[in-house]
Amino acid sequence: MAVYDGVIIGAGHNGLTLAAYLSRAGLKVAVLERNAEIGGGTSTQEPTLPGYRFNLHSNFFMGFGLAPLMHDLELHRFGYSYIEPLVQQAAAFRDGSCVVIHQDVDATCASLTRFSKRDAQTFRELHHLYAVKMRPLLTSLLYNAPLPIDQLRDRLSGPEAKEFLSHAEHDLFSVVRKYFDDDRIRTLFTSYMHVITTENQPGAGMVFPAIFSNVMSFTLPVGGAVALPLALARVVEAGGGTVITDAEVREICTKDSRATGVRLANGELIEGHHFIASAIDAPATMQMTGEELFPEDVRDKLEGWHWGNHSLVTLHLALRERPIYKSRAFDPDIDRAFNIFFGMDDIEQVEQCFEHCEAKKFPDVLMGNGACNSHVEPSYAPAGGHSAFWWPFAPYAVDGDSENWDRHKAEYAQRVLDVWREYAENLDDDNVRARFLFTPLDVERLNVNMRHGAVRMGAYIPSQLGINRPHPLLSGTRTPVEALYLCGSSTGNGGGINGAPGYIAANAIVDDLGLDRPWKPVPPPEWRD
Repeated sequence: MAVYDGVIIGAGHNGLTLAAYLSRAGLKVAVLERNAEIGGGTSTQEPTLPGYRFNLHSNFFMGFGLAPLMHDLELHRFGYSYIEPLVQQAAAFRDGSCVVIHQDVDATCASLTRFSKRDAQTFRELHHLYAVKMRPLLTSLLYNAPLPIDQLRDRLSGPEAKEFLSHAEHDLFSVVRKYFDDDRIRTLFTSYMHVITTENQPGAGMVFPAIFSNVMSFTLPVGGAVALPLALARVVEAGGGTVITDAEVREICTKDSRATGVRLANGELIEGHHFIASAIDAPATMQMTGEELFPEDVRDKLEGWHWGNHSLVTLHLALRERPIYKSRAFDPDIDRAFNIFFGMDDIEQVEQCFEHCEAKKFPDVLMGNGACNSHVEPSYAPAGGHSAFWWPFAPYAVDGDSENWDRHKAEYAQRVLDVWREYAENLDDDNVRARFLFTPLDVERLNVNMRHGAVRMGAYIPSQLGINRPHPLLSGTRTPVEALYLCGSSTGNGGGINGAPGYIAANAIVDDLGLDRPWKPVPPPEWRD
């Protein structure tokens, strides 16, 4: 029997973030990963041709430059770096026009002014408020355990705080309509809000300030998304910890309602003297531990966990030349844009796409975003080639059967490529060297805790956001089972590539064990106008 100070289940970036911090705090930890490779949602593979690297899951690391783990863990020393493109976003439309979002506010407003001078001014004001003035508040909200709404209101006061909290009164579409007038600009921002796969429900508008604050701060990892977990694993190993692959956990062992270790599929027992932490989904964690150890309302919530109405179907292309978009005649800056949206021309089409996903129908309107990573960072493709992808939204079970993705894969790939060709003028057969369709069913196969293709381990709906993710008794990473912690994407502030659940769990465990903290924690949220 192997014995460690703590055991962490899952070597995605959240589990490894927790392990890296606790290694820095002097604990000997083991991270167990059921797959042959680490990374989870931060995986990079070559599924088409050698040298063409694709991020199969996470690609756009939003606002990662502000993540405390960058400096706390000195990730640059362990091989992690990123590119922050000067031209961040674009939305291309079928009539040949486009909207372009730069890092430069004036350049962005110049693009928006071509459609609406008022919307450009609104963008400038929102950027100043949320990306500049309130940025410290948004960072503190992300990297501290979620608070109940009454406690949050006590900590936030003044007109700006009232405006911030008022977003909870909106759904995704109404909050965009509140701020912007022009149909094309509204379409860009409703599509952008769906990048984090938020469901359009009343109350979902609360995500707007945080998402909007990052519209000009997307980053691309050098060498692939897997560079992040690889760097974190090096931090763990430098601190005396270990990362074990091909180690599937079947049971979380307890004694007197206290977590004591884990049992692997091969029967091996690994003991965690001080803690066990789970970076996999909360429902599976409860089942591994024993449902009887959790209160009835927690059991009911996790047993009814909403995985989401839509997932992503990604077409990866190995190309000779990067995609050239027809909208360059309208604005040549689209040639330099990192993240590009297309497939939708108005909000009604955006709504229709998600209605079809909810109805388990292959959408009539294929819409989504993608990038040519090799145009931003050359290591993603061999010399003389480019790697590009587009991930439109799609349901997990087309026509009620997820196996349809396998049965009709070639047909679906062609349908996705045909829509892409409406916007890019050079995606002919001579340019496309190879293609690979990564479906919602493949999402689940790669990461079993992303059930039903849930790319964020659970839908972003009001009942699964903030303190409700996954349940008020669990959102701060502690659980009713002593020494058992949650640190995965289905917990509070989880679902994005930011390390927040791992960071929050690290602070909780250090506090509970009375250890010295060799990092300065992000201060708790506070705002007084």
